[in-house]
Amino acid sequence: MKRLISSVVTLVLVASLVAVPAALAQTSGQATGNFTILSASPTVTAVALYNANGTATETAMTPQVEYKINVTVGDANTLNDLDWVNVTLFYDADGSYDPLDVPTSGNNQTAALLSHPVNTSTWSIAAGTTTTWSVVTGNCTEPTLTASSGTFEFNFKPGNVSTETIAPAKWHIYAIATDDTNLTGDSYEANKDMNWYGAITLYTASVSWGAVAPGLDFADPGANKTGINATYIANGDYNETVAASGTWTGALIDATLNATASPLQQEFSLKADDTAVLGNAVNVTASPTYVVIDDTGAQTLEEGNNVNTNTLWLKLGTPFVNETYTGSIYYAVANG
Repeated sequence: MKRLISSVVTLVLVASLVAVPAALAQTSGQATGNFTILSASPTVTAVALYNANGTATETAMTPQVEYKINVTVGDANTLNDLDWVNVTLFYDADGSYDPLDVPTSGNNQTAALLSHPVNTSTWSIAAGTTTTWSVVTGNCTEPTLTASSGTFEFNFKPGNVSTETIAPAKWHIYAIATDDTNLTGDSYEANKDMNWYGAITLYTASVSWGAVAPGLDFADPGANKTGINATYIANGDYNETVAASGTWTGALIDATLNATASPLQQEFSLKADDTAVLGNAVNVTASPTYVVIDDTGAQTLEEGNNVNTNTLWLKLGTPFVNETYTGSIYYAVANG
């Protein structure tokens, strides 16, 4: 029995030795392959003006109110391929969009250039050297850059003197995306309005006639007070206006404004103009009704139009109780 087992083992070993080849043969090979992805031009598929939080589209803007411009950009190389997304918001007198009208520099009355270098926290605006245009950086956002498309959100406020639109004039929005090989895509949204805007700074804090006699008339010595100083700012034609409180209070009795320049007992009247010429003056009305003292105002520069010759004239009825009377005088700017 032991001999048989030994024989079998010997045969298996011999067979195994016969199966080993004299040399190994090459059964596979390897080569290096490659291809290059071309740089694809970005596309701007949508440009839209929204309210500040992006919940509703807007057809008109008001200076110093916040808005959002959404620019939707696509890039087959992903948005990481982008270098810049820029927006130009500009005034167009004839109201017809033409790409040749897109300005290349800012102007506080007619053009604002918003810029964003992609994958940075920088959002900027250029609208001239002196401007109240502003970009609201904290509310600007960029999309996920690993995606092939997304929306860049530019939040901004138009400046004080961004020109009011009167037909046919309009404002247009032009947007352009640029990638790292300077390929670009662009689009626009046309025909937005800019509402009228005005502001006033009154530097004269009080107007005092001091001690005056009952029956005082406008032309009498001491009846006029001039040098009332105000600066008017407007993005279109404007009127300078004035009003006064209808009742001026005294310690024991009040005085009443008579807007017809014919004051009776315990009544007074005021005239006003933006010059010291009584012949040009108008009767001051009781607030909230304002009277126009100058209707020739035109769009101002950012620094506004300073008028330091505003003048008031006082007329008193009779009899009049011997007291000190105090009231309010209101200067305002209105759409012209």
